[in-house]
Amino acid sequence: MDDAPASSRLSQFLRHVFFQILLFLLIIAFLWGGQRVFSSLDQTKFPAHVEIVANASEQPENAKGKLLLDAITHQMRYELNSTFGWSFNDLLFSRFLFDNRAYRQYGVYHATKCLIDLYAMHIAKLGASDRESDFLYRARINNFAIDPRSFWFPSAEGSYEKGFDLLEKYKKSLDDGTGVFNCRSDDLYTSFNVVIGENLLGYALGLLQNAQDLSFHDLDNRIYEVQGITLVVRDFVNALYTLYPEIKQKNNEGNMNAANVYLDKICTYDPLYITSSFNSGELIISYLLFARARLSDISKSLRI
Repeated sequence: MDDAPASSRLSQFLRHVFFQILLFLLIIAFLWGGQRVFSSLDQTKFPAHVEIVANASEQPENAKGKLLLDAITHQMRYELNSTFGWSFNDLLFSRFLFDNRAYRQYGVYHATKCLIDLYAMHIAKLGASDRESDFLYRARINNFAIDPRSFWFPSAEGSYEKGFDLLEKYKKSLDDGTGVFNCRSDDLYTSFNVVIGENLLGYALGLLQNAQDLSFHDLDNRIYEVQGITLVVRDFVNALYTLYPEIKQKNNEGNMNAANVYLDKICTYDPLYITSSFNSGELIISYLLFARARLSDISKSLRI
């Protein structure tokens, strides 16, 4: 008499377990499928840095100036013109619903602004006391200084587009001889120091400090902000390395290749989900530390 109820309870238990497992698998499949669909519509992995034209190192100095400025702004232009546009201030595709891309965009903005400041105040001048290009000054002070969350008066996108227009006017000034681009050896050293310093890779490391103590939502946002910073940094350092062969001639080919391996890992990092213990920030921290160490070696070689 007891065998039938026991068998029935076991059958009910197995069915319950089966449907729980099936539900879990369906949820995973839905999330994975949704991510694949989204990534097919809007890029979520960035395996390669921006390409520089062939024989770039043989170009005239002013042409190099335009190529370097294009490399700095490449990723921000991509984000502004991407399928879903600038998400950080959208009402529909907002940073709360599309938080990964929105915080990646914030990282892109942060790094782009830092490097435009570096370019305008150090590289595009004959010397420290030389006057800064009016086009670059207006772009970085009036346009790229706008909070990326600004929706009205002025809108972030509109301000950035006006800033890009000013950058194009600066590039034309290089063509007609009224503009200045003067990247010296000490500017290369300064550039790599800025990259590894507290405003770029140092700032990125700070975002992931005590990663295990962060909620998964905050950690997720910070990892993608770090990715945005890395995307711009990778384009910039590779442009410098391509345009100025004296960097390679300091025995830096191995350093640059190794740095790119870890920068690429950050730029292609896009797991299904992130937690403080699985797909955590510690992995990104290790990539940042290795890349920063190699870029620091390049910086030291340029000081000699």
